[in-house]
Amino acid sequence: MHYIQLFLVCFLGFLFSFIPVAQAEQFLAMAAPYPPYSVSKGLQVEGISVTTLMTIMQRCGTPISNREIKLAPWAYAYECTARTPQRIILNALRTPKTEQLYKWVGPIATSKVVLIGRKKDKLFINTKSDLKGYRIATVRWSRPEKALLAGGMNPNELHRSPAHVQALRKLDNGEVDLFAFTEKGAPYLMDGLGMAQSDYTICYTFDEQPLYFAFSKDTDDALINKLNKELKNLKATGAGGLSQFDKLLAEEMRHQKTGSIKKQM
Repeated sequence: MHYIQLFLVCFLGFLFSFIPVAQAEQFLAMAAPYPPYSVSKGLQVEGISVTTLMTIMQRCGTPISNREIKLAPWAYAYECTARTPQRIILNALRTPKTEQLYKWVGPIATSKVVLIGRKKDKLFINTKSDLKGYRIATVRWSRPEKALLAGGMNPNELHRSPAHVQALRKLDNGEVDLFAFTEKGAPYLMDGLGMAQSDYTICYTFDEQPLYFAFSKDTDDALINKLNKELKNLKATGAGGLSQFDKLLAEEMRHQKTGSIKKQM
């Protein structure tokens, strides 16, 4: 028994030696894959929200690097940030349930949940009630799927897939009528599968979700105020009618090589 206890102590010590110790003003940020806002690139996370966070943190004198931005499931990111100091969630949803659990910077952007169909099918959808009878592909447990369910869609009416690859193949093959995802993220996914975006159209905008940076409650209010101010400055209209944020967004979209799916008229 003595040897077993000794082994467990040594083993736990070995594991905890890999957990980074937070220092003053050293944050750890977490993001789930949510293109184009947060995109997995090997061991790094890139995307619009990553670039924005690094920019405003730098301007506030609390720089954060890619090494401190990690991929993590949504549930873990929310739980960890609620319980652990000096943590940040990227692309967080600000709701009555989460309002008091974190300190907020944003909104960064507004993510539109859209339903995409094939142009040749010529689908015309004006209201949510018009969706009844359509076959809608979703990615299981994804934010767009959750938005549909929260908006009154019956889960039995959804064609749920474990990943976007299967869902988009179903749309491409005509097995479903619509694919639910974000307006800016869908082109990124289609591009990765070699699908011609010109063959598809946005048939309906189902929901709009403002995205925020959620900071752990221990974060100094003065820093939160400074970050919100810098984000506002970043998004202020400049010369030529474009803000610095618009330029960062355009550069990030070029980097990710995504196009855009136009809404049918």
